[in-house]
Amino acid sequence: MKIWHGLVYIMALAAAVFIVYRTAHHDYYNAVTVTGATPLATVRTVPRGFGLEVTGRVKQTYRFSSSSLRAFATTRIRTRELSSRGDFLGAYIYVGIPVFNILEGVAPSFPEDSSRNFPTDFLVTFVSDSGQKAVFSYGEILMADDDSPVTLAFHREELLPTKDPESYALNVRKGPLAGLRLIAPRDADTARYLDNVASVVLSVPEVDEKRLPPRRRGYECTPETITVMDGVQAYPASFQGVSRSPRTTWVRVGHGQGFKGISTVEGYELRSFIEKNVQGFSSNDLFLFVSCDGYRCLFSGREIFTTSSGNAMVLIDTVDGSFRTGDTMLACTNDYFIDRSIWGISHLIVVRQ
Repeated sequence: MKIWHGLVYIMALAAAVFIVYRTAHHDYYNAVTVTGATPLATVRTVPRGFGLEVTGRVKQTYRFSSSSLRAFATTRIRTRELSSRGDFLGAYIYVGIPVFNILEGVAPSFPEDSSRNFPTDFLVTFVSDSGQKAVFSYGEILMADDDSPVTLAFHREELLPTKDPESYALNVRKGPLAGLRLIAPRDADTARYLDNVASVVLSVPEVDEKRLPPRRRGYECTPETITVMDGVQAYPASFQGVSRSPRTTWVRVGHGQGFKGISTVEGYELRSFIEKNVQGFSSNDLFLFVSCDGYRCLFSGREIFTTSSGNAMVLIDTVDGSFRTGDTMLACTNDYFIDRSIWGISHLIVVRQ
């Protein structure tokens, strides 16, 4: 009799566990019932033990535990990964948090005498628990569109072919992630991918402030030329031999003031301009553009030279058919927000890495 009671108890416990599990996974089982198939893109959450710190030029240090990271909206991204030498490293599915979602709630810290109200010249450095680093500009994370965002992934699985997946051996990376993995799906290779990210550091590149125009809001000016500053060298830029960009329809939405208009623009390709005016640069270098009123925008060479967004960066001289003499505008026509687009460029500073 006691054995029978024990069996009944075990059966009741198993039934209770099943009911609880079925209730907790109600949406999943509903999807199976409706589609008749097992869904592949299911909800994933940040595992225990994952964490992140945001520090540097911020008003306070932000520390996110795994539970607080779960509050952020996630995305699911498929990647085909190549090394910097062009070797195939595999195809994967990631679930993670777009870095935009984290940084848009982080308050930058500016110097007391600064007139800045938005950190378009900030640098964002991701640091792993072993000290390795990956560098991005603030603008390419916050101002770019939502297509393939820079993401901190917490879940990875191999993307396998449907034919004989068990024998497929071309994915180099195996197993679950041990920590947050930085992925940059827009990049042409995995040079800026980083495992086990522990912190994000906001900073400002050091430049010779005495050689640059002061920051003045509402100041109207037209520079005579663009000066390239590369280390101790300073010389006027030339547009001789710089490739023209195709005519582009540009929908302009500002981060602060909303819709600004729709324009047809023409000008010079930014990539070509840098190639003609800067010697011996690397895609790892940074490029800081300064206007004659002191407004500044920082760009990574990786974004300019290895992404489709870089291909859409234009030094505009013609707007809606009207040519603007001596007043060049840097326009990031693929950006969601226009805040990285500035009139009256007077300086290009090359920040070597």
